[in-house]
Amino acid sequence: MRSLSERLEQSVAILTKLDRKRIEMRSPALGLDTEWSLIERELRELETEILENPGALEKFLTRTHRRGA
Repeated sequence: MRSLSERLEQSVAILTKLDRKRIEMRSPALGLDTEWSLIERELRELETEILENPGALEKFLTRTHRRGA
């Protein structure tokens, strides 16, 4: 499994390329689905890591039950 910093570096590189393409092609919506997927994936993985090993954040976490989950 890649480390958090490695994943974020790769995601930033992809988002930077997307941003350049948007400017070059004058298309602000180019790659929005890719951008959203990257951000959503990173947030899910970060959440999982925090819940598995909350460290100092433990006292701030509140577990809730999700309906249908």
